[in-house]
Amino acid sequence: MWEFSILLQSEHNEVAKFIYNSLKKYVEEVGGVITTFDQAGLIHIVIACSVEEKTRLYYYVKSYITEAICSYFKNEFLRKNLKVQLKNKVSIIAFEKALQYFDKETDRYLVEKYLTFDKNIYLESFFEFKLKILKSKWLELTKIANENSSYLLTEETFIELLKFLIDNLEISFDTVNIISELDGYQLLDENFKDIEMLTEKGDGVWLVENIIALSPRKINIYTDNSSEELNLINSIYSTRTNILPKENAKIVDKRFF
Repeated sequence: MWEFSILLQSEHNEVAKFIYNSLKKYVEEVGGVITTFDQAGLIHIVIACSVEEKTRLYYYVKSYITEAICSYFKNEFLRKNLKVQLKNKVSIIAFEKALQYFDKETDRYLVEKYLTFDKNIYLESFFEFKLKILKSKWLELTKIANENSSYLLTEETFIELLKFLIDNLEISFDTVNIISELDGYQLLDENFKDIEMLTEKGDGVWLVENIIALSPRKINIYTDNSSEELNLINSIYSTRTNILPKENAKIVDKRFF
């Protein structure tokens, strides 16, 4: 029997949920067991499977720990260290998300390079003491942004920087369809099926951060009205967006009749 534990501080409950929920189906597929519990301010995620399935499961454990650090930990790091003053929440989130996903492949490489498995791993300790080179890389990124923050106060300069960052993100999704509704937005794939979101559905901020996370090749926006978030998406993804009347969505999906 192979057993492995991932430990996190209780303040990182969201990270723990992401890792647990992501790994659960893979552990069950190999007939293993996964459980989680809190003890003395620490969240424990405990995994067990047969030795024969260790290699297969090891791949997923490594992948989702890496993703947790490159997404959640990096986002937290940026929010603590960025000192850029932008005009509104949508712009702030867009900038943070673009920086979060910028050069992500190198981030993943550095995490995986130093990630080794024993009986357990304390995620915060691993991040603080084993990934100093990664933290230095992120600190340099925030330093450059902070030193040039005065230029970002100009709308045109800010959009150009965002476009540069976005254009350098790896494409990870083909086509997304945005349907503007009275109470928010629908974010659907090329077949008008629901897309699994990184965050729960909400306002325009939710839309912008998920579009940047998906990094699509093409964006169709079905709307009869403009909005701050749709204008921002159209500006930074200018060569990838199509603005279409909302009624056109009915032609391809009967849910909108």
